[in-house]
Amino acid sequence: EYLIIIIISPKYYETVTASPAGLESDERTYNTVYIHKQLQNEFIQNGSKNFRFIPILFPGAKKCHVPNWLQNTHVYGWPRDRDDILRRLMRVEKYNPPPIGELPTIVSIPI
Repeated sequence: EYLIIIIISPKYYETVTASPAGLESDERTYNTVYIHKQLQNEFIQNGSKNFRFIPILFPGAKKCHVPNWLQNTHVYGWPRDRDDILRRLMRVEKYNPPPIGELPTIVSIPI
């Protein structure tokens, strides 16, 4: 499956949280709101588990600009988390766990 990058900015937040009456009536705005609702529906259908979305805060944006439904997922900051974003896109782990060793022997001594 494809991963979806969601660029978070104050303008994006304003667009997707505004009431329909307060929105500019241009094609970009309608498309942004439509796509946002589709992403939100997928998130809800997945039991509010984030499998595909990579929210990235652009300069000038803060955690409060992240839509409510994405608040409990990992949010990256650009350019600070550039390497982590690239790892996520390439599906490469940051840390590789050490190999599993032999199981310890458990000795039971009666008291």
